Amino acid sequence: MKFLFIVTSNPFSKDYNTILSLVKELSKRGEVTLFFSGNGAYYTIKPETKELKELGARLLYCAHSAHQRGIEKALEHFESSSTYNLSRLIQEYDKVINFN
Repeated sequence: MKFLFIVTSNPFSKDYNTILSLVKELSKRGEVTLFFSGNGAYYTIKPETKELKELGARLLYCAHSAHQRGIEKALEHFESSSTYNLSRLIQEYDKVINFN
């Protein structure tokens, strides 16, 4: 099964612990991808997100959202992407969960 999380909430919300717990469990059942957009782009500069990658999750972010928030360079475990790419990805996943 393929899972996609769309994260638009900022990393200072309580969502991170929920996301981490879900990634731990769902990565045992299939492929997990996280897409960070809007204020979620701030996750791209948080070192603790490397744990998500180590659990096997693919980490994508909207480059435009990051640029709008003054983020010049994301951590190396993130892949630059776009909202357009997200719209194409959604149809490939069995379950889509949004954190806003």
